[in-house]
Amino acid sequence: MDKRDDEINIFNETVSRRDFIKRAIGRSAVVALLLTPGFSIFNGCSSMPLKAMGGWNGPSSEVEDIRIILLSYAILAPNPHNKQSWIIELKDPFRFDLYVDQERLLPETDPPARQIHIGQGTFLENLDLAARSNGYRTNIAYFPRGMYSNNIVENKPVASIELVKEPGIDTDPLFDEILRRQSNKREYEDKPLLQEQIEGLKKAYDTGTYPLTITTDPIERKKLTEFLVEAMRIEVSKESTHAETIEMFRFNDEEMEKYRDGFGVAQSGITGFNKFMTETFFLKRDKALPADSSFAKGAVKLTEKQAASAAAFAWITSRTNTRLDQVMVGRAYERINLMATALGLSQHPISQVLQEYPEMASLQKELKQYLRIPDGHTVQMLFRLGYADPVINAPRRQVRDFIKT
Repeated sequence: MDKRDDEINIFNETVSRRDFIKRAIGRSAVVALLLTPGFSIFNGCSSMPLKAMGGWNGPSSEVEDIRIILLSYAILAPNPHNKQSWIIELKDPFRFDLYVDQERLLPETDPPARQIHIGQGTFLENLDLAARSNGYRTNIAYFPRGMYSNNIVENKPVASIELVKEPGIDTDPLFDEILRRQSNKREYEDKPLLQEQIEGLKKAYDTGTYPLTITTDPIERKKLTEFLVEAMRIEVSKESTHAETIEMFRFNDEEMEKYRDGFGVAQSGITGFNKFMTETFFLKRDKALPADSSFAKGAVKLTEKQAASAAAFAWITSRTNTRLDQVMVGRAYERINLMATALGLSQHPISQVLQEYPEMASLQKELKQYLRIPDGHTVQMLFRLGYADPVINAPRRQVRDFIKT
């Protein structure tokens, strides 16, 4: 057995299984655990797939409504905290509107809902790719009832979508990556990006309006790691922002199945025995909130491991920061996600430092100065790139849950 298979990694603090079991639960509990039906010292517990992950299989072959088929792909888009802040209003068999779900905002970590609107763009990009693959052109009208400011989220559609049948329409190979794409929170391998991969990422979209910068420089990566770790310290030290993240953390499979949103340890690559022991003996919702909790300290340590392992960092900027800019950046970012997948790369947004609340303002200003971002420009996305084994996909609600009734 590989030595790594006989170790338990809790927020990257590694101990042997034997020592861990002795410390955590004692001999009598071990006996009871080993007698539990379906339990294996090697696999942890049953590996039955969760229904919450079913969306990653794509739409059922029995579905005939083209809108539902396309929405099945659209909801797999990356979005902040996996809030899935989308509402669809069906109009007729070939038209529907997209709204922000105002009950699924992040008022503490994303007060202006900038990230939420980036998530509207990632949704629309998946939708457009899926439409082309199914022989349809999308006519998308952005903010058809008027664009609202960054100070409010109004009950107006972000986009109106019309589907037009167009046999022979050019398809985009990035569509093939939608079911494979994931935000991979593992530590990445010590392996550099190839120049052709970097060039491929830069060709994922037209970078003229929303410039993409990629750095592999060791000094810059080290400095960015310092920014990211400090940003996480700030987030967990403020009760309201830390609580908002905890609210979206799923502490076990039961929560995953119940809510079908958020994220858990499996999205960081903790599976099998490690996942079972972590969720059973270490992670407790009622003990996670204090800034000095093991959960908070572990989040900082994990961020340091994640950032330090990046083969590259990348960021997308915009000259202005309107709601339309945010949506279009989202479309660009999803294309980078899909291109990275096609190129054999993992990626992970790691952008606490970009969040707009008072305690983060000073550090964010330092970051923009370090990156030489012109005054008035906005860093919309910051993410790491590298290589890692796949993780378990994040959960998704069912398509019907997004449709306005």
